[in-house]
Parts: sequence; C-alpha cells; structure tokens
Amino acid sequence: MHYSAHKIISGSTFRRNVYNMVPQGAARILDIGCGNGALLLRLKRDKGCTELYGVEMNPAETQAAAPELDGLWHVDIERDDAVFREKQGFFDYILMHDVAEHLYDPWFTLQKIRSLGSENCVFIIATPNLHHWRLQHEIMSGKFPYGHGLWHSGHLRWYTPASLVELLVIAGLRLDGLFLEIPDQVPQESLTPAGEVRRVEFPPREFQAAFDPERIYAVEYPKSVASYMPVFYAHKMIAYCTRGPLLMDPQPMTYNCPALDSLRKALDLPFDIYTPPPMHALTGPWC
Repeated sequence: MHYSAHKIISGSTFRRNVYNMVPQGAARILDIGCGNGALLLRLKRDKGCTELYGVEMNPAETQAAAPELDGLWHVDIERDDAVFREKQGFFDYILMHDVAEHLYDPWFTLQKIRSLGSENCVFIIATPNLHHWRLQHEIMSGKFPYGHGLWHSGHLRWYTPASLVELLVIAGLRLDGLFLEIPDQVPQESLTPAGEVRRVEFPPREFQAAFDPERIYAVEYPKSVASYMPVFYAHKMIAYCTRGPLLMDPQPMTYNCPALDSLRKALDLPFDIYTPPPMHALTGPWC
C-alpha cells in the first residue's frame, strides 16, 4: 500500500464500529458515500479485505485513494444507474455510513441498493438518531440549527429506531441487529435503569452543569420509557442487515404518500417509545 494511503487513514475519522462489523478477509465490499476512501483503505490494510469498491459524488475526494481500489463510481446513486447496470448481485458487504439521511427517496434508493447484494450480502447502515438528547434539547429550545455534525445542512431525512426499522423492511432488508452508538461516558444505571422511568430530562443530569438552568427541559411520559433510555444517549444508529423479502417492485416513494401509508398499515410494526425494537448499546470510543 502506497504511503498516501496510510496518510489518508491516519488523517481521517475512524468509523470504528462499522469497521468492527466487517470480518477479517472479507471481499466484494461496496462503500456508498466512501468520501476519501479511508474506511476501505483501512479494511484493506488492517483486515486483508479484497475487491473494494466505492461510490462518491466528488471525484476530488477519492483521487488519492483511487489506485488502491478495484472500482470507483463518481455518481449520485439516486440519479445515475451505472452501478446497478454493472454490479447486480455482486457484493457481499455494502456499507452506508452517514448516507441514508442524505437521500431524497431513501425507500426507493435502498430497494435498488438491495439488488447490488449477493444472496448472503450484509448491509451495514449507520445514520444519525433524531432522538439523541442534544438534538432534542435544541428542538425544545425552539431551534433547528443546520450546520456541522448531526445538524449537517445536507441532511434531508431523520430517523428514530422505529422509523429506521420501517425503512429497512420496506427496502426488503432483514434487520439482524440494531446498534446504538453512544459517544459520551454515561453511567450504566442511566442506560439500564432498574425501575420505571416516566420523566426524562434534556439534557440528562450527567450533562446539565454545562447548561443554563433555564434551558433544562423535562418530558413526562404516561408510561415507563426505561427500555428506551439508551436511545436518548445515542448519537447514531447502526443497522446490521441481510436480504429479506421485497414487499413490492421498486418504485419512487417520495410524494407517493398513499403507497407509503398502505405499506405502513400492512406492516403494522409494533415499535414506538414504549416498545422499542431490540437494540444493543455500543459504548466507548467510536472513532
């Protein structure tokens, strides 16, 4: 591997949890929204992964990494079908880190991306969590400050655990694990309270010292939300999926509200703040 590749890896944010989900020696990996290619290069260098491909709209981003990759498309995957024409059923791992929130039509696009995977393909999809306490605190303050990080001005879609699961099922993916990426040091008793929890404070008590007391808010719930508490601390969710049944032929869904409503009613998923989907907390360093 060329020196420039090591430089890209060392100078880029390490998506540790997504990296950890890809096994040693994995092959036929597609990273959609690969940026400068750092994750693919790290998988190649440190895990011996092979047949590495990327999708990235900005050619300048991937210029240095391109010689180390086996294939690269500089396309908007929502508007250009080049990848789908060339690689149907080819990939064994498809990674989408911080992509789903940028999609104009995530339902339709994920249905199409599903077709790129082999029969046993693993899809690893990471996206911000709208219920993270920092986002909720800003909203309760009457703000929606588009800018950097979780508030990135390119974010078009927002997800909670329940809405993310719904999206994945509509896309024809089977959820094998939903992980919550928790970046801060949080006491275990806050993540797994022993008794009922009906009052939730934003920010949580662990972080209130840094906030104006007049900007501390509380929500009272009619039932316990104890099982949902880890969600409020998670800045991102990571879905580990395989191919599931496709409920319909892929079709555009944005502005097709009747079709989306019909699918939602047919699915009748039971998840909400009181009965969340099964989730696993990933604590400690994430980058």
